[in-house]
Amino acid sequence: MNLLLSRILTYLNGSLVDDCYYRFCKFVVYNYLEFEDMSFDDVCLKSRIDKDKIINFCNLLGFKNFDEFKSSLLRDYMIRIDQIRARMLGIDSEWIIKKIGNNCFDDNINEYISIICKAIFKAKQIILVGALYPMSITVELQTDLVTFGKPVIQYRFFDKNIKINQDDVIIFISATGRSMNTFMQIKKEFDLDQTMSILITQNKAYTLDEYKISKYVIQVPGKFDGIEFNYQIMTICDLLRVCYYQKYYL
Repeated sequence: MNLLLSRILTYLNGSLVDDCYYRFCKFVVYNYLEFEDMSFDDVCLKSRIDKDKIINFCNLLGFKNFDEFKSSLLRDYMIRIDQIRARMLGIDSEWIIKKIGNNCFDDNINEYISIICKAIFKAKQIILVGALYPMSITVELQTDLVTFGKPVIQYRFFDKNIKINQDDVIIFISATGRSMNTFMQIKKEFDLDQTMSILITQNKAYTLDEYKISKYVIQVPGKFDGIEFNYQIMTICDLLRVCYYQKYYL
């Protein structure tokens, strides 16, 4: 089912410019659980976006007005929560790892997942960094965490309003490290030394102290095999979803 939040994330993640529609989608993500208690005037005031622009965006999504949009957003929230509950029944990390194969992860994977989930629980926002296809695989994780009240966005260089603080979580995904320049630019712009940063990669070099650029590295096996890496990313995202739901949402 194509939930309204999924459509909003599709627009947000695919935006190329920092326009009023992008800012409105971002506002929804950062205020998702508070949206129920906001009037149209509240949304306009807090987002600093004109009413006409918001109504135009609602019209683009097929809604006649803001109230229809808001009602659909709240209804879809309840649907998503029910979906998550149903999908999580009888699921645990050991089952997920067994399904993909124990040799895909080292013995520390559950410890890393627990540490990351604890950091996400404490974080004000989660920033995802990576190339287009790896980022598309993270959308289910993004959707669930937003549903749980955790803002998750993909990093965009054109968005000068993104601020990364010490109590945030930044997850960088790159099989080979070819996109590493992106992460290095972010590190240069923001002081990430005290920020929870995680690199997911197949490149063993980034586990070595002299090349280590993030606080934690989840290095998965493979010789830069894109297909294999896609399944590994998906599994790690599923582990994070299950662990977070069971430890911090229930």
